[in-house]
This record gives sequence, structure tokens and C-alpha cells, in this order.
Amino acid sequence: MRGIWEETPRGLRAGCVALWVVGVVLLGLGWWGDHAGFWADKAFVTNVFSSLTAAAFGVPLALVVLNRVAMAQAEAVEVRAGRRLAVRMAGDFAASVPRLVPGHATRLDDAAAGLLAVERTAQAALKDWEPTRDDGALAELRQQLTEGTLEHALEEFRAAVRPGSQAVPAVAEVAAHWSFLNTTVRSRLLETGEAWLSAHPAAQIDEYVSRLTADPYLDGWLRDLDIALRRFTGGSDISGALLELWRQPEMGSEVAEALIGLGALSREACAVLAPAGTGTAINR
Repeated sequence: MRGIWEETPRGLRAGCVALWVVGVVLLGLGWWGDHAGFWADKAFVTNVFSSLTAAAFGVPLALVVLNRVAMAQAEAVEVRAGRRLAVRMAGDFAASVPRLVPGHATRLDDAAAGLLAVERTAQAALKDWEPTRDDGALAELRQQLTEGTLEHALEEFRAAVRPGSQAVPAVAEVAAHWSFLNTTVRSRLLETGEAWLSAHPAAQIDEYVSRLTADPYLDGWLRDLDIALRRFTGGSDISGALLELWRQPEMGSEVAEALIGLGALSREACAVLAPAGTGTAINR
């Protein structure tokens, strides 16, 4: 009861106290009238006075209870509105992620594997390379480039993602949906005690989205990699070329990892925020 009273608006509490004071005064007058015989021949006035005294005590209590009921209903409406918003936005987010990979997703897996292979080989070559005897340290890297490991990985990436200006709207859409989810929707759900994503998947989604928005065209690393390849095959600045042949495939594999990871994580987010039975369609 104390909690209900503390949640009652200050103005209403002041009014209730004032009415209770009036009720106490009326009760005292009524008690005096009984002892003085004032009410003996005043049946109507007695009934009116008794009703006013009862109302002075009962009306404030009724107002407090009605206020609590209204607050509970308002909270329930807010919870339902927050849940509907979460369901809609989670569905929009999950539906927008597949647009990042308009091609076959399996080709992106192959691209990530090939880029990682080249990145690790270039890293090892950079560690062991010496200008006076570079053939041994660079043999495996040259073999991968000759056999088309890197070329195949790049072809698979371009076929799956189609980087360039057409990737920008998809990246912007995913980033906008996630930003709204992670700020507005998250705040509303937590305020009403509803479920939000656990820390790890939320942080992982945020990391992946940040990788994509850093280069919404998704092709900056491709241009730098092409320059590094020309420097490497031309024999000028082998050390610098090796460094870029390590860094750029690594960046490309991180982009591919983000694109792959967002697919699963967006479905996980939708399962938490828009569980089965809500009627939200998810593009799987």
C-alpha cells in the first residue's frame, strides 16, 4: 500500500489528505452532534452529513486505486507498444541483411577461406623475407598467386557481394535498422523490463556493422590489394607489397566474416525480439 501511495501524483496526494482532514472534522462534528442531540429531529440533514463524511474518506481512496489501475493499464499499453516495435524492427533488420549478399552465400565462404590462406602466407613470407634471398620465403606466396588462389577468392567475393555503389544502399539500410534497434528499441524494452539481446551477440552485431560502414562500398581493400599485387609482381618495394598483401586480404576476410556472421546473428536477434507466433516473416 505504501508503494501505491508513493506512486500517486503529488497533487492527487495533497487532495486526498485535504479530503481526509475534512472527513475527520466532519466526523468530529457528527460525534458532537450525537452527544448534543443535534440530529434528533433532522433525519435528512443527518443522512446528507453522514454521506459527506463517508465520501470524504472513501473518494480519496477510490481515486488512489483508480490512479493505480490507470497506471497499470498505461504500463501494459507501453509494454505492448514496445514489443510491437521490437518485432517490426527486428523483422526489418533480419530482412535487410540478406541484401548485403545478393549472390550465393556459399561463394562468400569460399572467398573468406581463400583470402585467409593468402593472408597467412603473406604474413609468413613477410616474416622470413630477406632481400638477398627472397625466392625461398616468397615461393609459397608466388605459387598461390600463380595457381589462382587469390584470383578465385576475389572472383567469389565479387560474385557474392557485388561491391561498389550498389552495395551502399544495402549497407546503409542494415546500419540504420541496427542503430534504431540498439538505441530506441533497446531503451524501450529495458525500461519496461522486456528481453533484449545478451551482451555478446549485441556487441558482435555492432562490430560487424561497424566494419561494413567503415567502407560502405565494400571495395576499398580490393583497390589497395590490386596496387599491392602490381608492386609485388613488378618487383618494386617487395617489403611494402608483402605488407599490403597481408593487410588487404585480412581486411577482405574480415568483411566477408561480417557479412556471413550478420546473417546468423540477425536471425538470432529476431528469434529473441520477435519469437515464433508473432507473425513476423523472416527471410532465411
